[in-house]
Amino acid sequence: LHILDLAVMAPVHYEGELIAWVGNATHHVDVGAMTPGRAPLATDWHQEGIIFKPTRIVEDGKIRDDIFNLFLDNVRMPRYQSLDLKAQISANFAASQKIIELVKRYGVDAFRQTVDSSIELGESQARERIALLEKGEYHEVEYLDYDKLYKVECKLTIDDDGLHFDFAGTDPEAKTFINCALPCAVANLHNILACQLFPDLSVNAGTWRLVDVSIPSGTIINCNPPAPCSGASTITGWRVQGITLALLTQALVKSSRKSYSMAEWGWGFCDVQWTGFDQFGRWYSLRGDQNLHGGGGRAETDGIDVSNIAGSTNTNIPSIESYEYRYPVLYLSRGLVPDSEGAGQYRGGRAGYWSRCLYGVESANDLTFYIGRDLQSRGVFGGHDGTSSRIVLKRGTDVMSRLSEGVPLYNELEGEEELLPQQPSGLDRVINAGDVIFVRGMGGSGYGPPELRSPESVRLDLEEGLLSAERALEIYGVKAE
Repeated sequence: LHILDLAVMAPVHYEGELIAWVGNATHHVDVGAMTPGRAPLATDWHQEGIIFKPTRIVEDGKIRDDIFNLFLDNVRMPRYQSLDLKAQISANFAASQKIIELVKRYGVDAFRQTVDSSIELGESQARERIALLEKGEYHEVEYLDYDKLYKVECKLTIDDDGLHFDFAGTDPEAKTFINCALPCAVANLHNILACQLFPDLSVNAGTWRLVDVSIPSGTIINCNPPAPCSGASTITGWRVQGITLALLTQALVKSSRKSYSMAEWGWGFCDVQWTGFDQFGRWYSLRGDQNLHGGGGRAETDGIDVSNIAGSTNTNIPSIESYEYRYPVLYLSRGLVPDSEGAGQYRGGRAGYWSRCLYGVESANDLTFYIGRDLQSRGVFGGHDGTSSRIVLKRGTDVMSRLSEGVPLYNELEGEEELLPQQPSGLDRVINAGDVIFVRGMGGSGYGPPELRSPESVRLDLEEGLLSAERALEIYGVKAE
């Protein structure tokens, strides 16, 4: 999907014959770019890290030390990444062995026939599902805010041959790292189709025979070398997800599968990255807690709180203790943001927030970037928009001296507050001991008019403390008891 997602593939042989391929992809924390992790300052892809064209890393059943060490010598966290890469290689070995066990039990011909039948089943199931949608044309436009406003435009045509997505009208590629290459855009589109249209079907190569995607070359979602694109998967890739979901919702709401229609999910990616040396003299790079978005309201129920994006709802946010154990930081808070939902008959999911400071060290370098500061997730069918993303830094607080009284909340601390820009200028921003950062994700948008929301649901939100009395009365017409 982008340069930090390393794919490792392996052929599967049985009695000297190639019978299958196995593979996996894993996001690596660093690939040797001009800055740690992603490269938001890059102006071409050569600044984004080491590039591997298909390269043999295992030969005769053994890891090639020359290639393995070449990778580790060019990344900033080899002690972790060596384990990640070995895990990928081991996963392929395990998958290969399982396939060989099947072939030994049933034979090569039966294995191949089963694979072919599965692909044919994927196509036939997808064709039946698409037939439930109303034929015609659907159109959507989405935007992305970063150094400027970018447009993603798409027309979906549904006919007897399947689904046809045409992204004509999308803006030209950017000079910064937010672009994505064609495989990333198509993968994100497929992701939404798999989750929203085909969640209960056999999704495989047969499914995608019925999905045609046309994206003009040289655009922000089909960039050409050497355009930078290390931010692809979580920036422009997510906007492809958003526009695909919006188009499908238009079609689903007119079908027998209306219950799968939904409002836009939060998409404002917040990436706070601190680097430096910890109290033991070890270099570190800390990211994390980015998946703070609320899910969009759905046709029959509310959106999911802190859901991540629509196409990746199984993402976990690591425990605070795991961060504090590995890195010189102290978390002051993490939770759900009250009043962050897009109001609706079925409200959007609440966004998450967190705040933290340094602990045990005097300073760190900061490379923060984010999208969705000036835009929101969009409500549908009368539902309201969700809230935008926000990252603020409060300088020179007395947080450490106040810890003896209990952990203070961010808004209780005194200090000079700064709304951080979306685009970093470099690693020259320094976080000092006593500085506290606060991050808020993007709330999910609402589905349907909020005046149709049941008073019981509003009162439950009030009881949870995630809806203010003022908002309940103003938006929903329900008075707090």
